[in-house]
Amino acid sequence: MQTRERDVYYWQERTLLKNLDTEWIEHVLFKIVDKDNIEGIGAATPDIYFGQTFKSTMAILEELREFIENVPEIENIQTIENIIDKLIKNENTAKTSIMLTICDYINNKYNLDISKLLFSFDKDKYQENIFRIFWKKNLNLHEVYNTYSTNHQELKLEFLEKPSMKDLNEISKIFQGKHVWLDFRGLLDFYELTKALEILKPLKIVALEQPLAKGREKKVELIESQYPIFWDESIVTLEDLLRLHDFSNGIVLSLTKVGGLINVKKILDLAEIYNLITVISSGIEHPINTSWSNKIKGSFDIVDLTFDYYITDQDNI
Repeated sequence: MQTRERDVYYWQERTLLKNLDTEWIEHVLFKIVDKDNIEGIGAATPDIYFGQTFKSTMAILEELREFIENVPEIENIQTIENIIDKLIKNENTAKTSIMLTICDYINNKYNLDISKLLFSFDKDKYQENIFRIFWKKNLNLHEVYNTYSTNHQELKLEFLEKPSMKDLNEISKIFQGKHVWLDFRGLLDFYELTKALEILKPLKIVALEQPLAKGREKKVELIESQYPIFWDESIVTLEDLLRLHDFSNGIVLSLTKVGGLINVKKILDLAEIYNLITVISSGIEHPINTSWSNKIKGSFDIVDLTFDYYITDQDNI
């Protein structure tokens, strides 16, 4: 009977939330332990926007279990990533948890931090930081802003669901005169977007993030404004950036969205060739995941990684 190369474990943990109408968010954790008891661990959080749920991600990890248990030389990270790409294609939550696990394993085995090899950290002296507020109906935006924001951070308003024109009027009153970065997550069509920008004129809009849905981005050229345009959900691969760079001022990258550190590096390098402004961001992730984002944030122009005011505690399941 063949002995496997390493043991594999995966499980769920929850982050308990506050100031939102959701009690918790579920993460997947992935762990390997080799014959010398050297381990690596990674984590990622499914995003329904990309069609991923906790159950679907766990099913993919189960599908990959035998491969990860038995593949030799798991340290050959690019080779492993290429194989996983062929096996699961765009299931980036599962992929991210595995690839971060391998990075952690390499660090523990060889004292070699992959993030330091891949990324430069020359921008941290010039970075802007964003204070993010999530918008959903019936959330108290004013309370969160007044309690947690500072005068030194740019305000970002991220829409978790589609706002009505009445909702936008209320937002316009709450944040009148404030510098606001608007993240629409592609929830509005072109007509709705133009109406929304008209209503929100009392705000000092500093940027639009994902103003239109993936596949409809080119219509943004018809907006008669000078707002900087940043794409987030639309940028998952290098091909996405090649398609969008002509009508982009910047891009927003996150580890789980693109599938781990190596893909972040590839897209970041291409963005810099096109002289685009780069943002490192994240949803509400497990601390293992966000720690990697914080390791590489010095390579980005803008940092959007602060949302502690939405987190109560970590709950091991």
